[in-house]
This record gives sequence, structure tokens and C-alpha cells, in this order.
Amino acid sequence: MTELFRSRLLGGLNAEQAAAVGSAARLLGVVAGAGSGKTEVMARRVAWWIGVDGVNRSRIVAFTFTEAAAEELKFRVRERIGWITPDGVDPSLSGMYVGTIHAFCLKCLREFAAAQYYNYDVLDDVSRMSLVQRGYWDLLGLRAFEAAASAAGLAQGRFAAIDLFLRTYDILNEHVALTFSGADRTAPPRGEEENDWCRLMGCDTDLGDSDLALAFAHSAARYYAFLRARRFLDFSTAQAEFVRLLRTDAAFTARVTGFYDRLVIDEVQDINPAQAAIIDAIVEAGGTVTAVGDHRQAIYAFRGGRVDLMGDLFERIAAAPDGAIQPLPANYRSTPRIIGIANAWAATIGDNAGMDSPPMISGVEDRVDLTPQHVGIQDFATRDDEAAWIAETISRLVPPGSDEGARHGEGDRERGLGYSDVAVLVRASTEIAAYARALQQHGIPAVVRGGADLFSQCEVMLVLSALMLASGAEEYLGGAQATSMPGRIAAVLGVSPRHEAVIPAALADLESHGLAIPGDADVRIVNLAQLIRLRLVTEDRIDPAGIDYVRSARARAWLLTRRRPRRVFPQMMFQWMLEELGFADWGEVGDPVYEAVRFHIGQLSFQLKGLETAGWTGPGDDLKFQLIGFVMWGVGGGRIPEAPLLAPPDAVTLTTMHSAKGLEFGAVFVADVKWARFPSQRARSQPKFAFDASAVPMINAAALADNANYDNERRLMYVALTRAERFLFVSASAGANRSRFMAELTPVFLREGAAPAPVPADLGGTIELRPRAAGHESRLSTSFSDLRYFLECPQDFYLRKVLGFTPPVGQEFGYGRGVHNLLRAVHEDPATWARLAENPAGLRDAVRRLVEDGLFYLRHTVGGPYDRMMNKAVSNVSEYVAAYAHELERLEFEPEKPFETLFPEERVLVTGSIDVVRLDAPPRVTLIDFKSGRSNGNASGLSERMMAMQLGIYGVAAAHEMQFEPDQGLVRYIGEPDASKRELPVQLSEASLAQVRRDVVATAGNIRRRHFGAGPAPESQGRCGPCDFGTICAHGAARAHRLQTSR
Repeated sequence: MTELFRSRLLGGLNAEQAAAVGSAARLLGVVAGAGSGKTEVMARRVAWWIGVDGVNRSRIVAFTFTEAAAEELKFRVRERIGWITPDGVDPSLSGMYVGTIHAFCLKCLREFAAAQYYNYDVLDDVSRMSLVQRGYWDLLGLRAFEAAASAAGLAQGRFAAIDLFLRTYDILNEHVALTFSGADRTAPPRGEEENDWCRLMGCDTDLGDSDLALAFAHSAARYYAFLRARRFLDFSTAQAEFVRLLRTDAAFTARVTGFYDRLVIDEVQDINPAQAAIIDAIVEAGGTVTAVGDHRQAIYAFRGGRVDLMGDLFERIAAAPDGAIQPLPANYRSTPRIIGIANAWAATIGDNAGMDSPPMISGVEDRVDLTPQHVGIQDFATRDDEAAWIAETISRLVPPGSDEGARHGEGDRERGLGYSDVAVLVRASTEIAAYARALQQHGIPAVVRGGADLFSQCEVMLVLSALMLASGAEEYLGGAQATSMPGRIAAVLGVSPRHEAVIPAALADLESHGLAIPGDADVRIVNLAQLIRLRLVTEDRIDPAGIDYVRSARARAWLLTRRRPRRVFPQMMFQWMLEELGFADWGEVGDPVYEAVRFHIGQLSFQLKGLETAGWTGPGDDLKFQLIGFVMWGVGGGRIPEAPLLAPPDAVTLTTMHSAKGLEFGAVFVADVKWARFPSQRARSQPKFAFDASAVPMINAAALADNANYDNERRLMYVALTRAERFLFVSASAGANRSRFMAELTPVFLREGAAPAPVPADLGGTIELRPRAAGHESRLSTSFSDLRYFLECPQDFYLRKVLGFTPPVGQEFGYGRGVHNLLRAVHEDPATWARLAENPAGLRDAVRRLVEDGLFYLRHTVGGPYDRMMNKAVSNVSEYVAAYAHELERLEFEPEKPFETLFPEERVLVTGSIDVVRLDAPPRVTLIDFKSGRSNGNASGLSERMMAMQLGIYGVAAAHEMQFEPDQGLVRYIGEPDASKRELPVQLSEASLAQVRRDVVATAGNIRRRHFGAGPAPESQGRCGPCDFGTICAHGAARAHRLQTSR
């Protein structure tokens, strides 16, 4: 059998790939060139460990750089495990971890240090900016830090000071250099108690004696405490906490390294010292490690990535008696001409971190260059000329209004390019608007994928201006430089940064592109913004004059409240603004221009949720500074997350080269390669930090800047060039000075036989058109919630999961999770709780102690509302224990069982977590799902059919992932007073599970085929009213509902 597994896992691989997959080395370094099939190698390497070496799957860890890469690797691993799995047995991961390093750190902290970290979440960068804004003046002491930074000449102004503070905090954490006194204390259960608790935290690390270093140490301790009080860990803190425990807690280290002893890590060229320490811990414990990377693609030095750590690791691997280095030189992505250009460019990188750079070779024998005109380089007099040329060329590759595109692929994989196969890549986002305008003028749909680029879209400027005007901010802050928001506004709209100027200019620009903007939109939106501002600053009821003019019924009701609100929710205001603008009627569903605008607004909605994640926002200056901080952080290059898209739009991608890492496109335009832009004139600037350099010698700021050869910038160009499969064009608007990169690339292109100055007319004669088809084998990673949205209303799914729109966060947010945490504790020790049920008063006291231990924590609720929800939770959980004491006394349970189950028919991976598995007579089990509220009004809003599907998916997962035999499912309503209605049984027979499988596969197929046109399903009629997006949905059903309910 082992020989059969070997042949299957090595079949179809080239010699180098096979050597990597089947290597007997404990320590293996893989130098994976671009397009080398590294994901396939990693997947087969993992399957080899399982099928040939006999390793338990739950002992394997696979690190990826992004969640998207993790999803792809999960699919590949499952499919390759299927090759070594007997027929009829599901090829499950069975506890294997595949994901990002920071998520692994949080997972281990939750599992192996649960008493302290179980209730924690990772805080993304938008949310932590929001958290810092909340504590800026008082708790965090950042006003004093700002003054010290200003005096030291390192930062002028609030937001520059925040940037300096967080940059310093992160770099210290990435070196695991920060320690805090009081870190072992338990965080308080109530928000009102957090300030006093945070003030007791101190920084033990000597950062120097300067005023700035001392101010930073004070604020860093408070910030760390604030994170802990809110049950958050940001990316750098999660890794530092994990490494600290590995170094100081022998029992914790033994649990981690005893549980996980096989590691494969991708993108090892971009690791930081904390991540290197995690690898070292597994290596030193005798674990087996496969490290995969390419120093030529090390592009994240500005985020703490250090290519020298890869060099050091590979040097140790090469010297180890049980180590080996394996290159993967074959490129299966690009044509030979593109490979030749990339190899020549890689040779210009001077610092290779002590590693060899094997040149790439073509891995696909029949992938040939069809004509020189498909690869070219050209200078233009102006950026507008350059942008127009790019748009015209794309029109030749993907003719507008046609179902055909340029021939691509080979043999039975031959197809025509679609818009999603095309990318325009730039070094920085400053001038991306020029390319977007040119594509619009040529009728080419294009989307900007998150990050600073998003803030150059006029529709985003419009909505942000309305929100900021409502908050009391009169104009955008920032200087006149092109990267600031005022600079972007001047470039795109040609007006001042005052919101009264931005709003009409943005509306006029949108109207010029054919959108149906209401004639009174500017008056309406300014009126609503001013009314919101008045409501936020006036203690009592405001004058109703003007309120009757407001279109949004929800906004009118809020404006007419008797008292000034204690808290505000930016996402709710965001939807009011869109409704007031008549956003849902700007265009028709499917219109390319309207869909691009909706996509950008949806991405903005997704990012705005970060302002609500960290906690509730106050009505005064809190909202204003939250929004100002959000904008300045975003345009300043902050790591703003991109909404996860389950079905990406068919549009050209406009993005930065950094954002394109890990992606590939049939046609790539590397644009704006002009003097001072690429290489960036700021690349060699040393980063500044708020500690004394002599006190922290482990951090060398000079080493974090680019060298005289601009090697970091050269690596970035290498990444951009190697994203292309067949068509590659590099261009610039040279002006008076030509970029050194253009000067060096031009002879490289010419030596490789590329066209010196291809023009669209010439290109057209070399294009063979073929019917369009999906470019890469698609996969779908989803959850029951996502499938539910689609089944109830495909348009809801489209708005939420394709465009990125996010519903407002309610005050009760977190209540259900808190109840689930309490129930988890009950089912972890069921017999003890069954005994407590004999004494009702003692039972309630025991539940309250769980609350005091932090298991019921609400970030968005304080005071009386918190007390009411907490008392409700204590009462409901106590009633549950009393009602099911007989069950708790005699049975065992496994609470909160996460799963990932594959439906191979449509390559769909469904993830989730079963609330409780009741071990009736293992492997026979009952699956229990909790719903908060009464049976006729539970908070989930699920129909019985949807709940049956949910439990059915759990049943499939329990059978295939956990090897259980589920007898039945039970939906239990926590808070239902009628004993006869507390439980809803769900059949989990083989026939019912088979039907669930068919339903999931059919739904996934419809999502994959983008069947989003329908409105609410027949059984969901009437859902437009309570729908999260009913007021901004463009579907006919939503429009009809708004018409019926309008005044």
C-alpha cells in the first residue's frame, strides 16, 4: 500500500518537485520560484507525511501568508489525502491546522492557555486604530507621547504620532522585546472597570531614558492592557504573547510542541523574528519542518519581514546532517519570454541573503509565445496617454460587449480571457484614478481592491464626506501631497477638501458616467448630515424642521428621539446616507459602471465595520476622530483589510504590486514605472522608532531600509513581472526624467524578443479570440450562514458576500456568544453542574462566577443595559442547567467542535462549529445547537427548514470529519419559558443527510455560476422589510417594497 501511495503522490511531478515531496530530510528548505507549483508540492508533502510516514494528521501545521492561500492549500491537501484514503472514507484534515501564523498563535493561546485567552479575538488594523482613538486622550496617555514625538522631530500631529506609536509597538513585538508587569492579571468582566485595571499595567522593558522612550513605554503598557481588557490581541501581540509563553512556560511549550511536530511554512522569506522563534521552537523540540520561500519575492520588509532570517534558516538547514535544500526552478505560469525577462531582472538583485538563485525554466512544454507583440515595454508623454493605451489594449484582449477574449491556455485548457484575467499593477496608489477613468471611458468594468486605492474613488469620497460632515469635521485633514486625502481629491475631483465642495463634485462625476443621480441628492445629503450633527450635540429634542424632508424612516425616527444618544453606530449612519442619496436607484443590476460603484461602496462598508469592532462610539468628538483617523490611516498606507469575496466580480483588477502577491493573471500591465515612483524615492528612508537605539540594539533601523541598489524595490518588480501568464506590458509616463528601472528593463525586453513599442492596432492583428471561460479551477470556502443568505435571497448574498456590505452592529452584539461561552463551561464539567442544579441559589451564584471570570463579556454594552443582559444570561443558563440536569448527570459532552467538511462535487468547503456533541453511546451521538430567545422569535431569524439544513451540515461533518454516527439533532432555545417548546428535533438519517449534501452542492453550484439575480425565495417573501440591506438594495423586489412603504 505504501508503494501505491508513493506512486500516486509522485505521479506527474518533475524531478525537483518529486524530490521535495518525498524527501527524507527532517529539515527541508525549498527554494520555490514563481509559478513553480509550490502549493501542489506542499499539499503532496503533507499527504506524504500522512500516507507514507504514518504521521497523525492532527500533529501537522501548515502556515500560509494569507487566508486566501490557506483556503487553496486546504483544498489541495484534502484532495491529495484523498489519493491515499480508502474508497468511502472522507479525506478529512482531522484536526490539522492550515492557516496564518497569527491565527495559529491565537488558536494555541485559546487551547493551551484557555483560562486567560479563550474569549479573545484578533484585532485588525482598522479596528485597532479605532481602539487607539478611544483611549488617546486619557487612558493611553498618547497626548504626552505626541508632544514628546513632536519635540524629538519624529512626528507632527495626532495621526503621525499614532502611526509612530503603533509602528514602534509592532517592531518591538516582532522581536518579542516587550514585557509588562501585571500581564498575568485577569481582565475585568465589565467595561466600566477596564480603565482602573489598565492603569495598573507597567512596561518592564528598558527602552531608553529619553522623554520619547519613557512616554512610549507608558503608553505601550496602557495599550497592551487596553487590548487585554477588551479581549483582543492585534497581529503583533498575538505572536509575541505566544512566543513569550513558549520561552517562559515549560508546561505550555510541552503541550504545544508535544501536540504539533510537523510544520510546513510558506512564504518563509517574509517572516519576522517572532515567527522565526516559533519555527525554532518546533525544530528544537525535534519536529520536522519544511520551509518554502524565494528571496526574490521578499517584498514585506516595511511590515517587519526579514529575508535574512530565511537566509539564516536555510544556512542551518544546509549544514544539518538531517537537512536538505531543494530548488524548484520550473515555472508553470508564464511563457518563455516572460520567464526570460524575469530571470534577467532577478540577476540585478544584489543581496540574495546568502542563498542561491536558480534561474527559472519553462515547465509547460506547449506554452509558447504566440507573437512578440504580447510582451512589450513603452514610454508615454503623459499619464493620460499611458492610461488610454492600457484601456485600448485591454479592449483588444477582451472586446467589450463580446463573449470572447484573447486566446489563452493550451490544448483542452484553451479559452478566451475575461476581464477578471486582467490586472493593472502600480507601485503606489496615488495615481490609480487616471487608469480607472480611462477604463471607464472605454466601457471596461474595473474594481479597486481595498487599501489606499479605494479612497481615490469619487463614490467613496462622497460617502465619507457625508459621514464626516455629520461628525463635525468640516474638511479632510492632510497636506497637499498627492498621497493625502486632500491631494487625492484635488487630483480626482479638482476641488478643495471641504465636504461642501467634495459632495457636489463627486455627484457630478458619478452622473457624468451615466448613473441616475437624483437632482436633489446634494441638498438631501447635506441636510441629513447637518441634522445628524445637530442630534449628536443637542441634549434634548431637536427642532423637527427639515426632518420631514429626510427620506430614511429609520433616520427620521432616530433624529426625533427625546435625548442625545449615548452611542452611535457609523455603519447605521452609512446606510442612512446611501438611502438619502437614492443609491439603490442609481443604475440597474448588472450595469458594469453601477456594479463597480456598488463594489467600491461595499468595500468601504466592510472596512467601516472596524470602527465598531473595538467597541461603541460616543456622540461627541469620538465619532469625528474615529472617522478622521480611519481616512488618514487608510490613505497613509495602513493595512486595511479587503472584504472576502466568495464570488469575485468579472472586472479588471486595479491594485498595487504588494496586493498582487500570490495572484496570477492572463494579462498584466505594470504601469506608472516613472522616476521617483518606481523605485520609490522613499524606499531608502530609515524608519523612525520611539525608543533609544542604544537601548534596543537587536533592532537595526538601517537594515529595514532599502540599499543603494534598491534590492527591495527590485524584488517588487520581480513579483509584478511574474504575475503574468501570457501578456505582459510595462509602461510609464516618463516626463523630464526616466525611471532607472525603465532604463534597465528596456534592453532586457528587447533581448528577449519583446516588442519595443506595441500599439493596440498592431496587437489586434495578433489576437485570436476564443469563448471566455473561468481562468483557474475555482473553489468555494463558505459556511452555513453564507449558504443561508443565498437560499433566502441571492441578492442579500450578493450584497453581503460579493460586494462586501456589512450590517450595523447592535448594542446587544456579543450576547449570543457570551451565552455560548457559559454553556461551553457547563458542558465541560456536566456532572458538577448537575449537582449544582439541586440548589437554585447556588446554581445562579456559580453562573455569576463564570461571568466574573470573563466568559460573558460585551464590548458594546455598559451600565444598565449590560446588567439587564447579564442577568438575563445568568437566568437563562441557570434554567437550562436545571431543565437538563438529568442529562448532564449521566452523559458526557464535547462542546464547541469546529469542523471543515468538503463537498467534492462542487469543490466547496463548509466550515463551522457544532455547539455541543452529546455522547449518547459513541460513536452514536446527538448534535445540539443553541439559539438565544424564544422558539417563535429566536435571534438567529432562521426558519425550521434552515435550522434543519444547519443541523444537517453538522451531521455530515460529524460523520465524515469526526467519525461519529449522529442519531439526531436538537435545536435548543435558551430563554424559552414554555418547556414544551424548548427543543426542536431534527432528523439526521442517512436519507436526510444525503438530501443536505444535494442541497449544499446545488447551492454552491449556483453561487459559482453567479446566479444572483433572484430576489427573496418564496418562503422568504416579506424579508425586504427587516433585511439588513433593504433600503439600499437595487433588486426589483426591494424597490417594490420601498415604493409600497414610502410616505
